[in-house]
Amino acid sequence: MTLDTHTLASPRSAADYITAPLPAMLAILFVLTVVRLIGLKFSTVDLFFDEAQYWSWAQHPEFGYFSKPPLLAWLIAASEHVCGSSEACVRAPAPVIYFCIATIVYFIARRLYDERTAFWSGLAIALATGVVFSARIISTDVPLLLFWSLALLAYVELLERPRWSWTVVLGVAVGLGLLAKYAMVYFYLGVALTALFDSRARALLRTGMFWGSALIALLVLLPNLFWIASHDFVTFKHTGDNIQGNGPGFRPLEGLSFIVSQFGVIGPITFGVFLIGLVKLRGTRFPLADRIMIAFAIPPLALITATAMITHYNANWAATAAISVTIFAIAILVREARWRLIYATVCIGLIAQTLFLVTDAVAPKVSVPFIAKPDVYERTMGWRNLADAVKSRATEANAKSIVADQRAVVAELLYYLRDAGIPIYAWRSQTAPSDQFDMDIPLTRDAPQPVLAVVECPATNRYRATFATVETLPDITAVSGPHSKRAYRAFLLSGASGEKQPAGSCFGS
Repeated sequence: MTLDTHTLASPRSAADYITAPLPAMLAILFVLTVVRLIGLKFSTVDLFFDEAQYWSWAQHPEFGYFSKPPLLAWLIAASEHVCGSSEACVRAPAPVIYFCIATIVYFIARRLYDERTAFWSGLAIALATGVVFSARIISTDVPLLLFWSLALLAYVELLERPRWSWTVVLGVAVGLGLLAKYAMVYFYLGVALTALFDSRARALLRTGMFWGSALIALLVLLPNLFWIASHDFVTFKHTGDNIQGNGPGFRPLEGLSFIVSQFGVIGPITFGVFLIGLVKLRGTRFPLADRIMIAFAIPPLALITATAMITHYNANWAATAAISVTIFAIAILVREARWRLIYATVCIGLIAQTLFLVTDAVAPKVSVPFIAKPDVYERTMGWRNLADAVKSRATEANAKSIVADQRAVVAELLYYLRDAGIPIYAWRSQTAPSDQFDMDIPLTRDAPQPVLAVVECPATNRYRATFATVETLPDITAVSGPHSKRAYRAFLLSGASGEKQPAGSCFGS
């Protein structure tokens, strides 16, 4: 593929026949969003335990939580007030926010390039493979990408025409982005890189507008910082532990694995064009707009690649790069009139969208033979079944409360037994809390007894250290797919002794 940087007198694209690109794109996005919301209504996919955890946080809105800032919990709480607590409602903000993100991407691309690039960039980001996946769940990446794209639009506008109105937008967007996910801080690295080659960016850094926006961002974030400080900095400690993983090492292949994963997250064509553009960067004079987009894509990609080589990674950790990667790649394809690749990008997204709509509707039956784990929905299925089985066992044993020793199980039971009227607690296995449930609902001697323990640890000595009577019950199992199930040990605990809450790792038998 040749990456020419001059504008070509090229064949017309589909967008050239649209007299009003923005209304046309908004109409397409509206239809796509409605289809996605309908898909959520018919989805049979249980809440993943992270989603269930965020829902539980939303029941008690705070300025911070153990492992994440608070914005997503606030968002779910707002959605719940509108349409209830169903899985579809918990996830409903995602498709709506992606509508907004694609619209903002349109305005960024129009400011930097032209209407054609803006039209195709908006569609490309709305149908990026990672977005298609993410629009059917609720995660911190959703509001993060919204405010990252809004901050990028404000920053581009400030470069073109510095105004205090865009200063306020930039500050609020960065602040809210940080309240969504601390990865928003990568935005300032993009600002610093842009200043290396753009005189306007350097001039902006010397103005009160930029530093005023930074002050606004800090003020928006301040309540969260106060919450963290008042809770022994648990969020920062958890974030550090999460990055460190199992300890440092040097695994260059993991860095390569992360890069490969971005073909799936951002899109095979757009990310491929982006990489080719980086290879050509030294020998080609790219337009300033291209370089700005590259500057905001490089920091998250480079930092997570380095992290992957040292500890571990999740494929979505550089999700913010998708915004500028997509705009940059589409700008190149439009300049070179590579319409087939642009159409292929959209078609890949539509195929992925259709596939998820179909498989989500029949998730309990989806299985792919001849692979190690044929039930592709195994990780997110079986939780409702587990909750039903736990409720039945609690009724049979006349249990007055339930305790679990896994964060995932606590989160799922809180969600799926939300109307059961039985208290649910977390078995705190160490002195310091390891998650929000350890902080908020640790099992103590005051819990109603007998307590049904739904646990992974089979060692009865662990429970006898706190309870005088430990009755072993039959295991609790729940189907999670045609070839998979979830299984947990069950004990009935009574006669709590001592003032301390349960503690201790799995030991003995």
